[in-house]
Amino acid sequence: MEKQDCNEIIADGMTVVVKNVMGAFELGEPAKADKRLSYWEKSTGQKAGKCAHEICCRPATSGAVATIAFSSDKRKYVYPACETCARRTEMLYVKGPLAPLD
Repeated sequence: MEKQDCNEIIADGMTVVVKNVMGAFELGEPAKADKRLSYWEKSTGQKAGKCAHEICCRPATSGAVATIAFSSDKRKYVYPACETCARRTEMLYVKGPLAPLD
């Protein structure tokens, strides 16, 4: 199996099952939700519009931190989310891309 580049954007345009990282607001830089959203925009070259959760229609106001569910990849990724979806504890279907959090 080929090793993935740590800076590679994951799931560009594809749906991915993720699990939000609890306590992500206490993680290091970028610490604030708006900074994580800006980080996602800069990393992907896209503008955050609505929440990436497939069944949500609210505007993205936060950069949620998650891991990919059912994967041995335990890195953390950022995706655009509304405040509600950023705090969900269940697995979510989100539209990529996901930006790796260093």
